[in-house]
Amino acid sequence: MSLTTEIRAFLDDYIAHWNAYDVARLRALWDSEEENPIYVAEEADVLYGWPALERYWAVDRSSSERLIKYGNLETKEAAPGVAIAFYQLSWNVYLRNIRLYPKPIGGTVRVSALLRRKPEGWRLFHYVEAPLAAMIQVRRALEAAVDPELFEILQRKGIST
Repeated sequence: MSLTTEIRAFLDDYIAHWNAYDVARLRALWDSEEENPIYVAEEADVLYGWPALERYWAVDRSSSERLIKYGNLETKEAAPGVAIAFYQLSWNVYLRNIRLYPKPIGGTVRVSALLRRKPEGWRLFHYVEAPLAAMIQVRRALEAAVDPELFEILQRKGIST
């Protein structure tokens, strides 16, 4: 089985447990022998070590519905038994009873993760979400909002974009 196939199977499990918010199963997919795991979520401060990760996972998320998906997976063996996984992660959340976000919201981040091969399978020990800069996010949103009719007008006038 290829490294990418193995990591894809791992991520399928991890994402399913995240969407169900099954903390025990999420935790089980981390290398318990790692003394100082690192977790960098887009919406939180950098988390170093098990106590910080446990506090993050302990947040009550029962008033939210979430859906995350991943794609464009690239893998590389960094050293024997250590893999780098790089992929895009799309997150979607609906926060019930929160006036600030009365409708579902979502976004996409880039993820760089390090995994260690253990007897029970691949396990995370380093995870970093890297969002696009706000300027790029706004530019893409503005570009996506353009009425398709404008492109037809530009094409008729011989203007390429």
